[in-house]
Amino acid sequence: MKIQFKRGVADRFFEWFNALGGPSFSFLRRAGEAPDLVYGCGDSELHVEVTAGYYDGAHAEFLWEYARGRENPPIGWQGVGNPHEALAQFIVERVKAKCEKRYGVTTLLLVEVPPGLTSAEELAELLTEKVFPSEIPFVGVYVVGRFPITENSSGGYRVLPIKKLPANLTVERDARKGHARSSP
Repeated sequence: MKIQFKRGVADRFFEWFNALGGPSFSFLRRAGEAPDLVYGCGDSELHVEVTAGYYDGAHAEFLWEYARGRENPPIGWQGVGNPHEALAQFIVERVKAKCEKRYGVTTLLLVEVPPGLTSAEELAELLTEKVFPSEIPFVGVYVVGRFPITENSSGGYRVLPIKKLPANLTVERDARKGHARSSP
């Protein structure tokens, strides 16, 4: 179930990304243990690690128990405090945790946010106020998901950059060593 979730998140991101023009990536394979997936464009490969951001641990449990079809899942979720601030902080903590691991210089990190209470515009603003690690070892980091329609937001699928992919991204296969490298 988790790999289906991660593949869906990455596929939707690359639909968006490919529509921008430039390189057009498609799914190649699962990557093994980590990162999760590999997408390709010609002879180029881009590794993708997917994680999720929630309002709190109880929110994550609530959503995953239903997704897994468990008997007697929680009947509801009630957040505490400011849910918008909590979501932004949860995202920062996920990015920090992923930055502690080394996935390689050709890895893109996607943080999926399930539909909820916070608009894309509000989350984007809150994330600009947060402190992310000074060194982010990913080639790019994006918060992605479907956001609600609000008074000030058209909602829908949105992509919020934390660290944008380089505009001149080229990811080359190093045939001699059998691994990929990125060129800024």
